[in-house]
Amino acid sequence: MKKINTVIYGATGSIGDSVLSIVRENKQAINIEGVTCDTNLKKLCRIAKFYNVKKIGFNEKSISSNKKINLNDYKVFDDISNFHQMISNKTDIVIFAISGLLPLQLLLKILRSGKKIGIANKECIITLGSKFNYFSKKYSTKIIPLDSEHNSIYHLLSDKLGKPKSITITASGGPFFKFNKRQLNNVKLSQAVRHPIWNMGKKISVDSATMMNKALEIIEAKYLFDLNHQEINAIIHPQAIVHALINYENGTSTAILNKPDMRIPISSLFFNFNKFSSKEFLLDLTKTPNLEFFNIDQKRFPALRICFQVMKMGGAAPHIFNYLNELLVDLFLQNRIKFIDIVKFIEINLDMYFRNNSNISDPTLVDLKNINNWIDNNLYTGN
Repeated sequence: MKKINTVIYGATGSIGDSVLSIVRENKQAINIEGVTCDTNLKKLCRIAKFYNVKKIGFNEKSISSNKKINLNDYKVFDDISNFHQMISNKTDIVIFAISGLLPLQLLLKILRSGKKIGIANKECIITLGSKFNYFSKKYSTKIIPLDSEHNSIYHLLSDKLGKPKSITITASGGPFFKFNKRQLNNVKLSQAVRHPIWNMGKKISVDSATMMNKALEIIEAKYLFDLNHQEINAIIHPQAIVHALINYENGTSTAILNKPDMRIPISSLFFNFNKFSSKEFLLDLTKTPNLEFFNIDQKRFPALRICFQVMKMGGAAPHIFNYLNELLVDLFLQNRIKFIDIVKFIEINLDMYFRNNSNISDPTLVDLKNINNWIDNNLYTGN
C-alpha cells in the first residue's frame, strides 16, 4: 500500500497538532516528508524525530539561537522563501496552516504545484481574491479548505442538489457575544486570547472575540465558492455542532453536524468523506445540550457590517480590511490599543484610505504592496 506523502507548513500550531493526531492513528497510510514552524524549533525537532521526517523548515530570523539544537540529521530550509522546495515529485498532499499574510508568496508557489492542498489560511485567500481560484484551476491544484465551516460547505456542495439560494456559516460567538458595550470596553488581553471552545493561537482567538474571524470567513467563502455578498451570511451557534448550512429555493436546508474537533475536517483531506472512522467523533444528539442560534448584533460587533461593505466594494477593499486587522490585532497583543479599538480603528483607517486613494478593481501583487506601504505610513491608532 502506497503511503500518502505529506508536507505540513505550520506543523507546531493547533492545526498541525490535529494533523499529527490523525497521522499517529494512521502511520501505515501517511508519511510526513517535511514540516515547518515559525519559532518553535524545539517542538519541530521533536515532531521530526518522532515521525522520522527528513526535511524541516523554520524562519532563521525569528529564532534568536538554535546552537543547542542538533540539525545535522535533517535537510534544513531556514527561510520561508525556500519552503516551497520541500515539495517533491512524490508529494501527494500539502497542508498550508501558516496564518497571516507572511506566507503569501509561498502559497502562490504552492498553487502552481498541481498538488492537493489542505488550506487553513483565510488571510492569503482574501488578499489573492479571484486570483486564488484562477491559479488553482490553471495548474489543476485541488483545494480542500480545512476550517470546519468551509470544509462543511465544500462537502455539502458536492452533494449537487442544485444551485443554493444562500449559504450560512456559524460562529461560536467567542468569549464575549453576551457582553454589553461597557463590558467590551474593559476587555483585557488575557480574556481575549481564551476561546471557550477551540484551542487556537492568540491572533485567531482575538479575531474570534471581535467577530473579525467570522467576517473574514465570510469573505473567504465568497472567493472559495464564487459567491456574491448576498449569498453568504453568518449566525451565532454557541455549541459549534452545526458548522454550515446550504439553503435552497424550496425552503429546505442541508447541514453538516459534528463535534467541534478540527480532526474531522482534516481527515477528509486524507480519506474519502465517511471513510475515516473513530468512535471518539460519534455525535449523540440526545447527549448534546440544546442547539441554540442567534443573530449577530452588528452594533456590538461591527466587523460583520464592515465585512459586507467591503465585499460589495470588491477590488482591493477586502485586502485592506484584512491587512488593517493584522496590524491592529498585533498592536492589541502588544497592549498598545484597547480591544474595542481594533474594529473601530479598522473602520476609521478604511475610510481614511478611500478618502485619499481610489479602489483598484483587480489589484496586482505590486498594487497590494503599495497599498500596504501607504497604510503602514498612515495608520491611525488614536494617537
